[in-house]
Amino acid sequence: MYSKKKIIELFDLTKKQTQKIDNYLKEIQIYNSHTNIVGRSTMDNAWNRHVLDSLQLSKYIKNTNSSVIDLGTGAGIPGLMLSIVNYKNVTLIDSSSKKINFINKTIPKLNIKAKTYLQRIESLKNKKYDFLISRALSNLSKLFFYSQFFIKKNTVLVFLKGKNVKDEINNAQKIWSFDCKKHVSLSNKEGRVLVISNLRKL
Repeated sequence: MYSKKKIIELFDLTKKQTQKIDNYLKEIQIYNSHTNIVGRSTMDNAWNRHVLDSLQLSKYIKNTNSSVIDLGTGAGIPGLMLSIVNYKNVTLIDSSSKKINFINKTIPKLNIKAKTYLQRIESLKNKKYDFLISRALSNLSKLFFYSQFFIKKNTVLVFLKGKNVKDEINNAQKIWSFDCKKHVSLSNKEGRVLVISNLRKL
């Protein structure tokens, strides 16, 4: 488990970025007290569970000008975390009005930029992105179904997955062709970061 200090060092966070992350976590906690948008127990160690989990994606998305869409963003994790660390072209989509309302109220408070869509993923049309990211939304096959609407030739998918990742990959390979690199998650040794390219339906 990483300490807050270690995470700050690992990602070279500025004082301003660190403060914004703390403020963001505070906003989640306040909102969570009356409207559940993240698992309450996960806030006990939010820097490890949420911040580290999100910011590790920056290792695979080097260019902060890249267009990124966070599929099923929930409370804005991981997409809003990337916006805090200067990713300039992040889009967040979720079908839950309480979650998107929370995000829309939080963006100006943090003085960051991000685009939001309150709708089902498959209903967003004619948008293409450099990177697709997702955390705890669905199994890999379903994620690929959603992803097909947003990919162009060189789009890369970066998904945070749990311990069942091997089964999910095996099941997805029955329907989809793709190149996949697996990396051990920094926030959970059983978890994996999947970096996927060349996705197409069989």
